[in-house]
Amino acid sequence: MLRPRARAAAAGAVLLALLGALLVVDHQRLDSATMDEPFHALAGCEYALAGTYWANLEHPPLVKLLAGASAGLAGARPPRLPRPFSFRTAEGPQAFLYGNAVPPETLLAAARRPFPLLLVALVLVATFVAWRAAGPLAGLGAALLLAFEPTLVAHAAYLHTDVAAALGFLSTVVAAHSAMRRPSWRRWAGAGVLLGLSLAAKFTAVFLGPVLLVLVLAWLLVKRRETGRVPVAPLGGLALAFAVAGAVLLSVYAVSMRNMPAGEAEESVKLFLRGRQASAATVERVAAFSRLSPPAGHYVAGLAGISEQNRRGGGVNVFRGEVSVEGFPSYFPVAFLVKSSLGLLGALLLAVALVFLRRARAGFGALVYLLPPAYVFLASVASSYNIGVRHVLPAVPFLAVGAAVSIVRGLPRGAAAAALLGLGLLQAAETLAVHPHEVSFFNLAAGGPANGSSWLNDSNLDWGQDLVRLARELERRGEAAGTTVAYFGGAYPPYHLPGARFFDAATTPLGPGLYAVSSFLLAAGPELMLFHGDAARAAGYARLRGVLRERGKPEGRVGYSIFLFRLSDERIPPP
Repeated sequence: MLRPRARAAAAGAVLLALLGALLVVDHQRLDSATMDEPFHALAGCEYALAGTYWANLEHPPLVKLLAGASAGLAGARPPRLPRPFSFRTAEGPQAFLYGNAVPPETLLAAARRPFPLLLVALVLVATFVAWRAAGPLAGLGAALLLAFEPTLVAHAAYLHTDVAAALGFLSTVVAAHSAMRRPSWRRWAGAGVLLGLSLAAKFTAVFLGPVLLVLVLAWLLVKRRETGRVPVAPLGGLALAFAVAGAVLLSVYAVSMRNMPAGEAEESVKLFLRGRQASAATVERVAAFSRLSPPAGHYVAGLAGISEQNRRGGGVNVFRGEVSVEGFPSYFPVAFLVKSSLGLLGALLLAVALVFLRRARAGFGALVYLLPPAYVFLASVASSYNIGVRHVLPAVPFLAVGAAVSIVRGLPRGAAAAALLGLGLLQAAETLAVHPHEVSFFNLAAGGPANGSSWLNDSNLDWGQDLVRLARELERRGEAAGTTVAYFGGAYPPYHLPGARFFDAATTPLGPGLYAVSSFLLAAGPELMLFHGDAARAAGYARLRGVLRERGKPEGRVGYSIFLFRLSDERIPPP
């Protein structure tokens, strides 16, 4: 039975989680389809409603399966897939979203419905972890630092894998730590279930394997120092967890491809890897996995595809005004510093100071909080796919919990409560100040979201989320017809702006009038087209960028991702 103060703390944590989810739902209402969402919606409906797995092997199926089931309950149909399958004749993501049995708004809202609940679950798990380590004040502090964390609030709105990965990392490591402290086969099996679900949510979860192994080995060293003996049970427990995780992972894949014959599964793997330009030897090795076990073949194919993408470069990366295919080693640490709230950064600095001053003791628990984020950040240094701080989102819950625990342990109770309240409210104020544009958040030290494009782009700033808001703004101005729209994202401009002129970089001439241009296209449109081998559109985007910079009169912006320019009647040079 909880005491009154503990009950109040528990109720406070639940309230904070629900308030954070309310912010998510509120900005979700007018967020148009982001770059990946139509493809994820198509894939999710394929898995959940058709039981085949041709689409989107580069991501595991779990969160898309949930989204597809939710969309199916709202009346969505599965994608139209030809037999024999061909990417050329299969229904495309935008055609699927905008030509379904239900309106696109209904389908997208239904597919997104499970994701705010993941934020609620993450906040409550973090509350439990911090509470168990340092009491209800630490639990409430962790809840406050996570419920309004801007990147979590931003991405909990979308049909994507990032918040699920953060929840999976935290819950899996915590379950394994619990099994180490109070050994039982049931606890290790439970950790295995969570590990399997994490692996089925995002490929980044493969990092959990070495993280758990290092934690167990460190635990054995601690026990040897304490007792003079090395217990072998944790190694057996970890082996059990890995075995259970494998079974759970393959079960999720098996459900997603339950109606797919083995021959089609093998063909899907081959088509995917050839599309990623994998070597013939790699394709054949993975196809052999598929013949042995179609679910295992699909998982290994996804890993191999990610590896090929990282080796060759998965796209165009924007970092501090530079554009690169290879990536930037300092990208993710810098992105974390400029995209995190000053409240969270202040909590981390205070926690580090308390540890160095030996006010807070760094025991084995410190390794539990610090090893996963350290591994995530170190692995990110070698990544050539630098498109968003969301890829290191699994580090954030560990850092927030560790900060809250250190502050409570290192300061007197009143001072700790004041520090956590002040820093948490600062973060909440920062997030509310940018709401409903959390995806474009940059802290004030980085110049705020208006200066975000000088640091980063893509899913840090412009993921295509503001097209519906652009339609409303142009309607308000009375310029819904005739505006030229150069858009980067997953939504379909002719549906939302039927009277506007969609900019085709290969063919659209530049004339006088109002232009609405996505920030990412200004930053890297020509480079993106060159990466895809489209020289004509690369030249068109370069000309658009040059003319707007030289002659365009800025007329505001929509959110922080779409800029408005006016070109006058003066002569514009021909291409």
